[in-house]
This record gives sequence, C-alpha cells and structure tokens, in this order.
Amino acid sequence: MRAAAGRCPSDAAFLVQHGASRVPPRKSGSGYDALTPPARRSHVKQMSRSRRAAYGLVAASVALLSGSGLGFAADPFWGADPAWSLIHEPAVERELKLSPASSREFRTLLDECDATVFPLRNKPTEEAVNGVAEAMGELTKRLQSLLSQAQFRRFTEIQTRQAGTAALLTPGLASLLDYTPWQKEEVEQAILETLAKTKELEKRAADGEPREPLEKQYNAIKKDELKKVMSTLSPVQKSIWKKSLGRDFDLTKLGRATFKPPELIDSGEWLNCEKPLTMESLAGKVVVLHFYAFGCINCIRNFPTYVDWQERFRDRDVVIIGIHTPETVAERDSASVGEKAAEAAFTFPVLIDNTKANWNAWGNSMWPSVYLIDSRGYLRHFWPGELKWQGATGDVWMREKIEELLAEPAAP
Repeated sequence: MRAAAGRCPSDAAFLVQHGASRVPPRKSGSGYDALTPPARRSHVKQMSRSRRAAYGLVAASVALLSGSGLGFAADPFWGADPAWSLIHEPAVERELKLSPASSREFRTLLDECDATVFPLRNKPTEEAVNGVAEAMGELTKRLQSLLSQAQFRRFTEIQTRQAGTAALLTPGLASLLDYTPWQKEEVEQAILETLAKTKELEKRAADGEPREPLEKQYNAIKKDELKKVMSTLSPVQKSIWKKSLGRDFDLTKLGRATFKPPELIDSGEWLNCEKPLTMESLAGKVVVLHFYAFGCINCIRNFPTYVDWQERFRDRDVVIIGIHTPETVAERDSASVGEKAAEAAFTFPVLIDNTKANWNAWGNSMWPSVYLIDSRGYLRHFWPGELKWQGATGDVWMREKIEELLAEPAAP
C-alpha cells in the first residue's frame, strides 16, 4: 500500500460517517471530503469556536448514529453545512407541499447548484469553504424567491430540529434568545463537552467496539447535555426555542438525499465500449460508477465484487462504468490500463481519465470510490474505500441497494 497522497483520513467523524469503509484508501488532496464544516455565509477562519461546535456536533451526531459500521454508505457531501444535504431530502420536499410547477423549478434549482458544488469536494479547504458558502448563499436567495414565506419558514424549522441543541449556537437563534454572557458561556460549554465526548465514542466505534452500547452512552450524554442547557435558559428563552422548532417532523425520514451528478467527460479513450457513454444517454438505467487505479491495492480488493456485479446484473437495467484515474506514472499508460482490465475480467466500459477531468468534475478524492445512480439520473448511494474492509459487508449492502433501485417505478 503506497503512502503517497495521504491514504488515510485522520478525522474520526469522517471515518465513522463512512461506515464500513474505514479503510486507509488512497486519498488525494485535503478538500471538501474531509472539510471543516463551513458556515453558511462566513469563511472558516472567521467562524467562532461556538459556531464550529454547532456544525461539528450535528456532523458528529449523525456520524455516530449512521449505522452499524458493517454495511452503510456515506454522505458524499460530508463536512458541508448540514442544510446542503437537508434541502436535497425527498421528505423535506414533500413537507414543503410544493405545487407540480414549483416542484419542477425546485429540482432544476438544486440540479444547477449541484453542478457547482460537486467539483468542490476535493478542492483545498479555503477554496471549498468559499465556494460552498457562495453556493449556499445563492441557493438560499433563490429559495426565498421560489418558496412562500410559510414554506421557507418550515424549512428553517426542520433545519433547527435536525441541529438539536447545536441550533442554539447558530447566529439567528442565538440572536433571538439574547443570551447573557454567563448563559452563552454555559451553553457553549455544554455543547463543546458533548462534542468532545461524542468524538471519543466515534473513535471507539471506528476501533471496532460494538455500536449498540456506544449509542446508549451517546443517548445518556445527550440527555445530560439537554438537562444542562434547559437549566441555563429562562422560561421565555425555552419558549422561543420551542417555537423555532415548529410542528413535529419525523427526522428518521431523512438520510435519503438525492444529488444530480456531473456529466461524464469524454477523454477519447474507452475500453469495452463502442462509443462514449453519457449520463444522459443512460437514463432509465441504474448506473454503478467507480473510480479506481489499477495499481491501488484497495481498488484491486474491490475487483471481484465488480466482476460479480457485471455477471449478476448482466441482463438487467444496470450499467457498470469504471473510471480509471491514475496516481502514478505507470498508471498513466493506456495500454497497461487495458491489460489490467482484461486480467481482472472486466467486460464493462472503462473510461480512461488520465487528465483527471472526471475525477475533478465529481470532486472525487479516494481510490476506490463507488457511486450508485438511479434510473432518473440521481446519485443515491456513495461508498468510499474498500467494500469488504475489516469484515465490512459493503459489497452486500451496495448490491441490495442496486436491487432496490431496480425495483423502483420507472421515471415518468
């Protein structure tokens, strides 16, 4: 395993969020995939300790509770403002009760923003933070024009619910609550303590400890945090917080966000393919797209799974596409890419991406990475790293997700 390119993500939250792919995959760059959670409208360097804690706690909490670690994929926009994935949730769109015309305009808006944000995933941190902040600002402005006042308020309420106690540190709610200096310090301290304890639990989960006991400890930590926060707030402040939550919303419906992936960029070099493929031309098909490099041991360990899928789904509406993006000089040789693909028994199309045009368009940062795209052309599942790392069942989990996507009704 090469040590080049920083193969192992160092952040515990990143590792747990990425479930079973807690693998030291080849990783390129230090950008968005491991990004410090950005503020919506301010640069990360200008973000207060409390605000960083607010975003960090939401991310860490979601990470710890994201699943068993033996069969769960990852959020492709891990590290972003949680509102970014939230606005892509079908449950949220349904809750907003958009008209058919507004729903189409809403989706078009998100698709346009996705095209801007995908390439930021592997950019340097400062560039990514600034880019996401700009995209979120533009998205917010356009949503305010598209949605009614009641609909926009409802989205804000769901955001507040999703954030939990961390919402108390966001500028809008903090301004309404009008903390005394003592209250502000107490609330910040309670949330920072929870964040530290949660990260420790994440580390233990990443080290292989059973998740169920850790989740019980997490729940106890959150109860203690809530008790401390409630004892700090006045009755009026508690009422303001409660009002900001709006009516009930089932947060368990979240975790199904859909994103419009980038179009494939034709390099002029394909294997096992008579003519270049496009995402648009694959409408109606479930697409399994994976980035790899033939000399990457982590990638090689995924090869048998890809071959199994190509045989298992051969006569069904599934298209597997490999994108070979090199890291080493040897991996830039197209003839060698073809020889290695033949040795691996790949019969599916492989796009040779020597210039990293597709790698960068998708904002990819790990070898290997696997993406599942539904028949409507939307990214539904993402798995970075080895599918079977240390007992993981990512191959089974992703296979089941392919079956689920195949069973979905055809796009209208």
